[in-house]
Amino acid sequence: MKRVTTTILATALAAIVTLSACGCSERQKFDFSNVTSLADLSGAIIAAQQSTFHLKALEEQTEGVTVKQYADFSDLYVALTSGAIDGYVAEEPTAYAVVAKDPSLTYLALKNNSTGFTASESDTGIAIGFKKGNANLAAANAALALLDESKKQDLMRQCVEMSANKDQTYQNALAVTPDQVSENAPVFKVAMECAYDPYNWSQMTDANGAVKIHDSSLYANGYDVQIAKYVAGKLGMRLEIYAADWDSLIEGVQAGTYDAIIAGMSPTEERKKEIDFTECYYNSNLVIIYKK
Repeated sequence: MKRVTTTILATALAAIVTLSACGCSERQKFDFSNVTSLADLSGAIIAAQQSTFHLKALEEQTEGVTVKQYADFSDLYVALTSGAIDGYVAEEPTAYAVVAKDPSLTYLALKNNSTGFTASESDTGIAIGFKKGNANLAAANAALALLDESKKQDLMRQCVEMSANKDQTYQNALAVTPDQVSENAPVFKVAMECAYDPYNWSQMTDANGAVKIHDSSLYANGYDVQIAKYVAGKLGMRLEIYAADWDSLIEGVQAGTYDAIIAGMSPTEERKKEIDFTECYYNSNLVIIYKK
């Protein structure tokens, strides 16, 4: 009898340990159906990528929320689909791409007003980062000024569509096309994560104008890549793409390892103290991606 009791207790303890390890405890999944403001998120576990404005906004503008941070967006996606978190903060185009590939997910658009995240255009926009004093800053700004808003929006829509089937040939001409440059032109070294759909991603082939990633068998594509190609063409330079961790991007530009960051990076006031930025080449709203 004692042996049977011991076995039952051991089995029960193992089950508890297993549930705790996988995050599958009795905690109820957070209900987003009635969320209309940040205040309604109290009790939820929400995450964001480390060292981003997304994380700062989550930490400073929500109450009663358990905030977690992850190194990159692939980690955020895994955490959400495994049940470790209730949702994660992203920009709206990212939500378009994620939901298109995974219909089990959806997103909550909290606009930049009294019911949502308070953010300036610099906080939610993305710009090209240069080392302070870089002579190419003015020329890059001049190139971006030639792009009207409709072309930017069309290109983002196309990149969302391409991200669903990265190596499949896209049938339509892209809204933004680069100027041709000589093979002997100086090199424009651009750094990005190559892991942030639809802004930038990695793929197996050069389909749809993807660019070979330096020292890799993979290719980079996405909104940032197409903008990088466009700006490089206007500068009369050959584009080289470098894949780098998010936290190393600014340091790499400061050190001269890269000429520029084109990586969905917001020109926040904190970052402006470290590097120079162009005007924003895209603006969006912050959202929370979650399971239906």
